[in-house]
Amino acid sequence: MAKSEVAQMFETLPSMFIKGAVKTPRTFYFSLDDVEKWTVTINADTCTVKEGKTDDADCFFKSKAQVFLDVWSGKKTPSATDFITGAIKSNNPMMLKEFMGAFKHNKA
Repeated sequence: MAKSEVAQMFETLPSMFIKGAVKTPRTFYFSLDDVEKWTVTINADTCTVKEGKTDDADCFFKSKAQVFLDVWSGKKTPSATDFITGAIKSNNPMMLKEFMGAFKHNKA
């Protein structure tokens, strides 16, 4: 079975990680389309990606997979409206910026 675009993106994260980009260890949980569930743990030196849910995430991001991929690729910048309408759900939108800044992006 072919891997989804989301799975491929998450699997490339460790190679895109910028060492020293974060000072405080963080765990991020992503739920996309209620099907794809990924946990990403980053600290000053490493990035670990695991498929599945964690119960101790510092920050979660929940949306449609395409919304996430558009944000990741730079096609979309999340706005307050995205959070107000529930198109994107997160317990800490500011920490999502920290996540995005910890990786080299190939902008479309």
